[in-house]
Amino acid sequence: MLGVNDSRFACARLLFVCALLLLFACSGLSVSAQTIVGRISGTVKDTSGAIIPNAAITVTNVATNLTRTVNADADGFYTVTNLPVGTYTVAAEQPGFKKITQTDVALTADARLTVDLTLEPGQVTETVEVTSTTGETVNTTSGEVARVIDSQQVQGLALNGRNYVQLLSLVPGVALITDDQLELSTSLATNQQSINGNRGQMTNMTVDGGTNLQSGSNASQINNVGLDFIDEVKIQTANFSAEYGRNSGAQVNVVTKSGTNDFHGSAFEFLRNDRLDARNFFAPVRPPLRYNDFGYSIGGPIKKNKFFFFGGQEWKKIRRLAAPVVRTVPTMAELNGDFSFRLRGADGIVGTADDGLLKDPASTLPCTTANRAGCFGGTNVALRNIIPANRITADGLAIANVYRTMIGLATSYTNAPVGNNATFQQPNPLDYREDIVRLDYRFNERHNVYGRYIHDGNILIDPFGTFINSQLPTSPSLRMRPGTSIQVAYTWVITPKFINEAKVNASWVSQHIPPSGDFWKRETYGFAYTQLFPAGGLYENSIPDTSITGFASFAGAARSLVSPTTDIMLSDNVTWVHGNHTLKTGGVVYRNRIDQNGRTTYAGNVSFSTSGNTKTTNNALADALLGNFRTYSESAIDPLGFFRFTQFESFVNDSWKVNQKLSLELGLRYQFGTPIYTQANNLTNFDPSRYDPAQAVTVLANGTIDTTRGGNRFNGLVRAGDGVPTTELGRVPGGNSASVQAVPTGAPRGLYDGHHYFMPRVGFAYAPFKDNKTSIRGGFGMYYDRVEGNIIFPSLGNPPFASSAQFSNANLSNITGGSTTVAPFDTINAINPKLDTPYTESYSLSVQRELPFGFFAEAAYVGNLGRHLIRQPDINQATFEALTANAALPTAQRVDVNSLRPFKGYSAIRMRLSDATSNYHALQLYAAKRRGNLLMTASYTWSKVLTDASGFNDNPEDPFNRRYNYGPATFDRRHIFVGTYTYHVKMFSHMNGFVKALLNGYEVSGITRLQSGAYFTVTGNTSTGSRRADYLGGPVLIPNGQRSQAAWLNKAAFAAAPDTRRGTSGVGIVEGPGTQSWDFSIRRRIGLTEKFKLQLQADIFNAFNRTNFRDMDVNLNDAAFGTLTAAGPARNIQFGLKLTF
Repeated sequence: MLGVNDSRFACARLLFVCALLLLFACSGLSVSAQTIVGRISGTVKDTSGAIIPNAAITVTNVATNLTRTVNADADGFYTVTNLPVGTYTVAAEQPGFKKITQTDVALTADARLTVDLTLEPGQVTETVEVTSTTGETVNTTSGEVARVIDSQQVQGLALNGRNYVQLLSLVPGVALITDDQLELSTSLATNQQSINGNRGQMTNMTVDGGTNLQSGSNASQINNVGLDFIDEVKIQTANFSAEYGRNSGAQVNVVTKSGTNDFHGSAFEFLRNDRLDARNFFAPVRPPLRYNDFGYSIGGPIKKNKFFFFGGQEWKKIRRLAAPVVRTVPTMAELNGDFSFRLRGADGIVGTADDGLLKDPASTLPCTTANRAGCFGGTNVALRNIIPANRITADGLAIANVYRTMIGLATSYTNAPVGNNATFQQPNPLDYREDIVRLDYRFNERHNVYGRYIHDGNILIDPFGTFINSQLPTSPSLRMRPGTSIQVAYTWVITPKFINEAKVNASWVSQHIPPSGDFWKRETYGFAYTQLFPAGGLYENSIPDTSITGFASFAGAARSLVSPTTDIMLSDNVTWVHGNHTLKTGGVVYRNRIDQNGRTTYAGNVSFSTSGNTKTTNNALADALLGNFRTYSESAIDPLGFFRFTQFESFVNDSWKVNQKLSLELGLRYQFGTPIYTQANNLTNFDPSRYDPAQAVTVLANGTIDTTRGGNRFNGLVRAGDGVPTTELGRVPGGNSASVQAVPTGAPRGLYDGHHYFMPRVGFAYAPFKDNKTSIRGGFGMYYDRVEGNIIFPSLGNPPFASSAQFSNANLSNITGGSTTVAPFDTINAINPKLDTPYTESYSLSVQRELPFGFFAEAAYVGNLGRHLIRQPDINQATFEALTANAALPTAQRVDVNSLRPFKGYSAIRMRLSDATSNYHALQLYAAKRRGNLLMTASYTWSKVLTDASGFNDNPEDPFNRRYNYGPATFDRRHIFVGTYTYHVKMFSHMNGFVKALLNGYEVSGITRLQSGAYFTVTGNTSTGSRRADYLGGPVLIPNGQRSQAAWLNKAAFAAAPDTRRGTSGVGIVEGPGTQSWDFSIRRRIGLTEKFKLQLQADIFNAFNRTNFRDMDVNLNDAAFGTLTAAGPARNIQFGLKLTF
């Protein structure tokens, strides 16, 4: 239960939100969000088919007795709108006719049900009752492509990790990017599926119509609602109405349970244990696992027909190891300075003439095959290529100690100079808790209000560090991520045909991710170098971020995240039924604040590389042991950004029943949003138009800047707004310093300007036959995205606010080296000042048909065009011609790449551009049976998605030739089949005695997913860097029957591209292995009393233990080229026990 302080905080938040709602309601502002209500419409006729005008229609919610009454119009048409999700009866009365009552009418969120009523002549006191028998109904009123996952599927299917996000994969058009569903349930990620060819973060996730996305990434949930608290999940994938916005992709809405006139509830526990699991293909042993998921729910009336409650709690306690990770680490001999075995010649024998050369940088003598006098060991064969122990520096020894410690953590290690010689599988425990409370109150038939509270507590240890990007487990993170959501909604039925809805949704996510343990500390390993800026941040005693060419990199704790976030959503809409038009208008206002640190490398960032290093030994690890770095950079501070964002959207939509056969959906949505900005204006941007070549600094041949020759170090940079306001100087260290003042102001506060957008939406539904069992549907719409905060957050690390120093070709014992040169600035994160907002043009054409025996089928063509998609190329790349000319020079005459870059004084400039595109075309087939003992759905998608940028971080080889980068998206999956099935075993229900007691009450269900593989691009190392390889012709893949984990593609079909041109192999030329997953569940319900039932169940995930490979080494210079390097989860089994009433 909540503690005292938590309870007070929750009450304070609730009072705050209620005050906002009152203020908002009084303001008269018209705004809207995702709807959680639906509508029922239809036509009243007599048995001859003649229209009956003005009939009285009464719609009643079976669970809560909510009743709405309207009259049909002169054409016999009626509409009852803004009805909460639930099961209804629909009754029609007219003098001279018998009353008709249609029962068991299931209404889902935003459903537009057609319930036509036929009256028979007779007395109104006589009643004809008709029970709905159709499972999934044909949509004859709108053109959107959508599916509803009802409560039967939510509760009845085996979901790995009991995560509702897996339900998205059941509908057509959804490609899974990862098959590790348990990992998704702990990471809260929402971007691991692509829906209709859109990027993962373009999907809008809502709960009860309120935002459920962390706005920094648009890729993680605020609350992962437990399955036992969910009524249904509505997934709209294309052509939805103008009422929906915020993101340009699919709309996913979770509707939580509410109380009814009867008490209902559950108590449950699910458990897993590694003794029942299989071993992952790449894991040497079966990792330990203890998984417990338990909780309860209860709902019912406080006062029947008036006041209802629902509440519950769920806990997940997982003790497990993370997925195995394969890395390349040094041998023990190399960590002691002995490189003789790695540098042995082609004959494989140490000490022969063809041994490699380990140059002694302290010697002026030559180090060649003919004369080894300047090499380590000199002419002494016994000491050849061995660094004396007294030459290894204290920091070199500390680096070696890091690797020794990490090797000690490895689950397997091969002490040989080969690639991928260490496997790591570290503890990854999770403690999770969720609380939910919902209250619904009906003042009368015209006024209804509800309030809903959800709180998630999520504590996870990430062995490789969250957002730290360490390849070794040097900085495990303790990820504490509480998420809270409060929603209050009010519905006012002004008249039965004029209804207003108002809603406030407030959420808080506080990400605080400190390091765990001592592996991140300098003193653990003995680092001795003196930092340039001591006390630069919270974890100033962290080890430096370190990269060594050829080996796994490691990172410290300096880039740990602190990011409290608040999202407020105010919404309202008005619905007016006027004849055969249902008009709806409204909009939504979003207000967001994120206070986030810059995650700079204030503990140091050091790289060891032989390329361009004037003090190299010809081996990067040997350089590290000597302390001779290629580059070193260090930030002076870890700045804070006080980010704010406001967006307004509004819409108008007309659902027009043109005649008995044709319905149109016509709408227009408007969006305006100010780009995310920081209150303190402590950001800079690089604007190429402001760069003046006449003020360029002098970059020497070794890539460093000669500070004696003048020039503007901040050439091309511009500050946000009018500079740091006087009131903010206390929050911005050095905010008024000389270096800050040297940068001009004038950039937009969010580094680019906001825009006004209009989005037309058109849909239609045509029912060609009188029985309304067939519908031809289609539509077109434009959908603008919400740009995620991560495009601007990295700009906190730009100079001069995050002042830093950079040095090249020196030693860690004397970083500055006494040199008058410094290295160019580290990577600059920039945004195109003319950045535009991404959008999607979506269109579809489909046919639905109701079939006998409760079957339903749909065939659809769906297309999406993505425009103004964001990518992040390095606009400061040296030209290909300059790189090839440089590579053609003798090694001693080559210059550092930084001297070839167009914007002198900078290294990489990663600029967000909105010029990428995508296109998606798909045939989507769907069938369902939602009635009877056998329930099933089946979907097949045949699709293709092509793009010139798969993600907003894409940095292509040639940033200025988008055509060269065009090909299959990384999330393109051409063929996808998903089937679900639930069979209620009823054949023994009529038997008596022992047979019935033993065999009755069973239920078997399952999910089968067959999906083709991802697409990979082959690369190769050249003298100008890693680039696309040449395709030499012939089959790309090994023949199907000969493929294996060790050999998937045809190596002979590829070769490294020459230095004089780019490679000829296409983007995504290699198709990887597909995925096959069979998940089964068997359950038995035992009636304890009339109301209480006990459910026993066993779930088997990946039942046939198929190895689903998912990653591939596609660098043809690697020894592991063409091999599959990772696999999805092996078989695991879960047992569950649930008491329901």
